[in-house]
Amino acid sequence: MKEFVLGKEGDQPFEINQQGVSRRHAKVSIDDNDNWIVEDLGSSNGTYVRENDSGELRSLGQNGKVRITPLSFIVLGPDNAKGCGFYARQLLNPGNFNEEYEYLNEKEKEFDMRVDKVDNTAQKIKIIIFFVNILIVAYSFSGSSTSFWMLRIGTLLSTGFAAFYNPTTHIKKINAIRERFHHCPNPACSHRLRPAEIRNMRCNKCKK
Repeated sequence: MKEFVLGKEGDQPFEINQQGVSRRHAKVSIDDNDNWIVEDLGSSNGTYVRENDSGELRSLGQNGKVRITPLSFIVLGPDNAKGCGFYARQLLNPGNFNEEYEYLNEKEKEFDMRVDKVDNTAQKIKIIIFFVNILIVAYSFSGSSTSFWMLRIGTLLSTGFAAFYNPTTHIKKINAIRERFHHCPNPACSHRLRPAEIRNMRCNKCKK
C-alpha cells in the first residue's frame, strides 16, 4: 500500500505552492492490487477529477473519495493558476510527461475522428437533400395539381434538415470538450496547451 498526502505540506514527489491549495489538501492511496483512490481531506477549495468523456471536472465534495487510474487528471483547488493540476501517475514517475503527452495525442486523434464524422454526416445529408429536391423539381413539371405543394415540401425538408443538423454547432461543441483536456501535465504550470504543443510533446511555457 502506498499513500501520498497532497498539498503545500504534503509528501507528494513534487512541490505544490499554489495559493488555492490547502496544506493537506487530498490523499491518493494505491493498494497492492494497483487500485487507485483519491480522497479530499476537507480542503478549502475542493478536489476535482476530470471526466474522461466530457472533460468536465467532477468535485469530490468535502472528504469525498473516488476511484481513479494513473492517467486520471486531478485538480487541487481552482482550475486556474491558483490551483494545481496533474496526472495521478506523476506521484510514481515525477518529471516524465511522455505518457501524458501520448495520452493527449490519442485524445486529439479521437476528437479529430469525431469532427470528421460530423463533416461526413453533413455531406451525406446535403447529397440526400440535393437528390430529393431534384426529384421534386422533376415532379413539378408533370403538371400535377400537387406540384406546388411538392415544391413547398422540398423547401421545408431542406430547411428542416439544416436546422436539425448544423455541423458548425456540433463541431464547436466537440472542440469545446477538446479544450478541456489541454492542461499542461506539469503540476507547476497552469498553461493551456495548443494542439501543436501536444503534437510536439512540449509545453512552450514551462518547456516540459
